Order: sequence, then C-alpha cells, then structure tokens
Amino acid sequence: MIFSHILSGSILAGTGIGVFWRFFQQVPLFNRLLWGFFFLTISLTALIGVVHYTGTESLEPLHRSMRVLADSLGVVCAVVATWGLLNRISYKRTSFLLAVVSGVILFVLLLLPDVRLFTPIVPSMGILVLMLMAVYALMQRNKRGLWIVLAAMMMGLATKAPAFDTVMNPVDFDHYANALALWFFGKSAQPR
Repeated sequence: MIFSHILSGSILAGTGIGVFWRFFQQVPLFNRLLWGFFFLTISLTALIGVVHYTGTESLEPLHRSMRVLADSLGVVCAVVATWGLLNRISYKRTSFLLAVVSGVILFVLLLLPDVRLFTPIVPSMGILVLMLMAVYALMQRNKRGLWIVLAAMMMGLATKAPAFDTVMNPVDFDHYANALALWFFGKSAQPR
C-alpha cells in the first residue's frame, strides 16, 4: 500500500468529478458529453489506481487499459470539446458520435501489440494540438485560450513526471499536475 499514491489519486479523481460538476453545467449537451468522457476517463483511471495502490495487484491490467483509454478517447474528446469551447460551436449528435467513435477506434488500435509503442505519442500530440488551438484563440483575443494554455502546460508537465523524481514521486507529481490541468480546463468553461 502506497499512501501518497492513494491520496494523490483520490485528489485527481475528486478534482475531475468536482470540476466537471461545477463548471460544465451550462455547456451545450453534446459538448458537455465530450467533456464528460474526458473527465470521466481520467477520474475512473485515478479511482482504479487508488484501489490498485491499496495492494490489489489484480487491477494492474485494468488500470493500464484505463490509462490507454484516457490517453486515446479522453484526449480526442478533450481536443474536440476544446475546439467547440474556443469557437463557440454547439455540437450536434453526428459530430459527437464521430469524435467518440474515433477515440474508441484509436483506443482499440493502441491495444494492439504492434501499435502499442505509439501510446505515449497520442497524448503528446493532443497536448500540442490543444496548445496550438489555445494560441490561435489568444490571437483572436479569446481569453479562454489562456486557461487552455495553462491546462496544456500542466498536462505536458505531467508527462515529464519522472524528471521531477527529486522533488516528488513521479506518480504523485503526475496526479497533482493533471488535477491542476483539469481545474484550468474547468476555468476555461466558466461563464464570462
């Protein structure tokens, strides 16, 4: 049992659920569902991780798969939802389904043994796309872009957690950085 991982994972899961509940109630339905998939995959992964860190080793394969789901479906939904948020697009059912199906296909592909080595690239590409969209929004004087820049920076920092092992355990650093990123995403959706 690793108490610091349990604590940081609980904080990440709670932040994901709390931020979604607090900031995304006024967002149009299909946009909210996209955000929901993003927050839900991260929160569920953290919750499964909390149980795994209590010593339940049998959850390791599920925890690993949930991380891949968050890095595929979650990232696709975050990118599409952010584009809608920054450009004031209210998605319809077709756009929503296209994003979700694309994310699920990406998830299935990343589970294949020959494709598995590309798993770390997907969130990095998602972060890059989020950053580019946010900079474009800032150039259009959209202040929401600043929160997306901060969120993308924290997500990028979370991917470099092993580099901060002298400061904090990399797993805890990843959890706290991602929790802060979720908070920034929430602030970007806050009504003006």
